Amino acid sequence: MLARTFSRPSFDDAFAGEALVAAMLAFEAGLARAQAAEGLIPGEAATVIEHACAQLPRDVDAWIAQARRSASLAVPLVNALRARLGTPHAEYVHFGATSQDVLDTAMVICLRTCLEEADRSLAGAVRGLAVKAREHRATPMLGRTLLQPALPIPAGLKIARWAAALAQDRERLAEAAAAGLAVQLGGPVGALDALGPKGPAVRHRLAMALGLADARAWHTHRNAWIDLLDRVAQVVLTAGKIARDLALLSQPEVGEMLEVPSREDRGRSSSMPHKRNPVACAHALAAATVAPGLLAALHASGIAEHERALGGWQAEWLLVPQLAGALGTSLDFLDTIATSLVVDAVRMKVNAVAYGAPAPPASLEAAVDELLAELAPHLA
Repeated sequence: MLARTFSRPSFDDAFAGEALVAAMLAFEAGLARAQAAEGLIPGEAATVIEHACAQLPRDVDAWIAQARRSASLAVPLVNALRARLGTPHAEYVHFGATSQDVLDTAMVICLRTCLEEADRSLAGAVRGLAVKAREHRATPMLGRTLLQPALPIPAGLKIARWAAALAQDRERLAEAAAAGLAVQLGGPVGALDALGPKGPAVRHRLAMALGLADARAWHTHRNAWIDLLDRVAQVVLTAGKIARDLALLSQPEVGEMLEVPSREDRGRSSSMPHKRNPVACAHALAAATVAPGLLAALHASGIAEHERALGGWQAEWLLVPQLAGALGTSLDFLDTIATSLVVDAVRMKVNAVAYGAPAPPASLEAAVDELLAELAPHLA
């Protein structure tokens, strides 16, 4: 219950049991179609398998119980498909594939749903912050170094830097997704041995059907996948940095920015009626605190044994949904400030005067304009 108060419901749904099973069945149906197209299994068998995948009863609790005994959710799912088909078509279910093919590809499909939403959210955050940066390109505020008053800067420069960091993260995430959201098909030892010379063609057809990149089996050399997850975490950390800045600026003693306008129903304390907590900042900072530990475990799991890992690969089943969840929490924060960020120019001036800071040089306004110009591709 506590974790769900931080979660983004659409991201929870993306990794829910129904979504994961649907992704696994999409793999099995797509595999059968691809193999039939290459003449490896009868066309009638592919049609029957595809129909069975669409109609298969989802007995998730029973499958989980069986998976505890096989260390793979793919085993009970494939068994259920074969039992539903019976002879003569059952032998063509999952032909030439292995459990890791199904589970890795399903995990990729689930994460893709989250990343598509993340791209839209990041675009909105960049646009919203760019508007605020332009509005406050000449609003003076104290810069702060080592948590102490430093030289003055335009408030728009601080906000434009936030937007620029998010824009870079968005670009890097899209680049990594192009390679990391790849189909997994290698068979028992990653060599597509059961499919013979038509293996690469089957894999390509399957990738196209699922809307994924075509890549050689990455059972144990998971470089592109780990790179993608690293970049997911970087978005979380960037949001956390912005949240840290904003939380410090929103302290009443400073009072220069707020994540949202003050409201009676937002951030209330259970015991102090005068208190308003920065709720969105708290969520983003919690996600950014968790993300490095998840990354450390993910990297530790990458030291895989031989042709399939024992324990490390399975650890990803726990880690990837949590990392996606941290991303979703961070996006909630970014969605909030993109539309509701409050900049108190009067309080900024008061604080700057109190510390004897001069007006920021006009050249810094040009720095704001330069950053906003770089953001143009994200503002269309």
